[in-house]
Amino acid sequence: MQRDIEPTDEQKDKAAFWLAKRAGGSLSEDEKRQLEDWLNAAPGNRLAFDQMRILWAQLEAPAKRLAQKSKLPWKRLRRPGWRGSLALLGASCALWAAVWFTSPNILQDWQADIVAGRDIATTATLPDGSTLTLSADTALSTNFEQGRRQVTLLRGQALFDVAHHDTSPFIVNAKEATVRVVGTRFNVDLQPDQTVVSVNRGAVEVTGNADTNPARLIPGQSVSVRDGHSSAITSANLDLVLSWLNGQISVQNIPVGDLTDQLERYGTGRIVVIGPLASRKISGTFPATDIDRALDTIAAATDSTVLHSTPWLTILF
Repeated sequence: MQRDIEPTDEQKDKAAFWLAKRAGGSLSEDEKRQLEDWLNAAPGNRLAFDQMRILWAQLEAPAKRLAQKSKLPWKRLRRPGWRGSLALLGASCALWAAVWFTSPNILQDWQADIVAGRDIATTATLPDGSTLTLSADTALSTNFEQGRRQVTLLRGQALFDVAHHDTSPFIVNAKEATVRVVGTRFNVDLQPDQTVVSVNRGAVEVTGNADTNPARLIPGQSVSVRDGHSSAITSANLDLVLSWLNGQISVQNIPVGDLTDQLERYGTGRIVVIGPLASRKISGTFPATDIDRALDTIAAATDSTVLHSTPWLTILF
């Protein structure tokens, strides 16, 4: 029976693609016939399409409301209390799905003390006088109790300008990497599969969770931490590393899916990359201030297509 069939991931991806094209009003007569042929080709195809259509209907109205909400340039967040947690547990599944669709990092934001909005660069001052410049949609938590100076970068990218203290080192935790400094200026980029630390001024020690000894960096040097291990120290092109401060995303040989994840920080909608395209490597400089133009550039470089399904969903395939 049809209800006993579980669609495959490939069928779900294809269903999402067809539904997005239909919702965007871009189906030609020939494509409508292709869709009908695909729906009839296997029971799982139609079931996947029906499931996606139901989810789409649940998401559309609340997603629109959430996407249109304005954000402060940066904000300090208070973790919900026990009563608030009970109230949240009573929320409907559909609303939770809508929240994830427009704000997939909401649970992470609850752990944060500072969350940047969609501005290109946002400045914040820490209790010890150190200053941070955060890229769009960056989140971090802080611990300055009992003489500590600790920051945990939960996602995104930040440029740290650390105030000098003789007795209290400044510690940054970023996924599987720990950065220890006394007074310096350095950039930490928390990427999907690695953390990259680049030094602009002073010196830092970077230790992977699986490392025995730290890597010591001086100005103009960079190191990446992947799977708990630090790479060899390399020279850093600081103009490229800090290009995000000027509204540019400069990348070298990274997957298209990772690049679109970075672009997504600067907009209000989701960007979905379908199929093998997500793992294709790309290099270049892309405008964070014009997401549509950046996606068109990616599409031209990879011979792919951009589909603007709704104001809150763009598909690259």
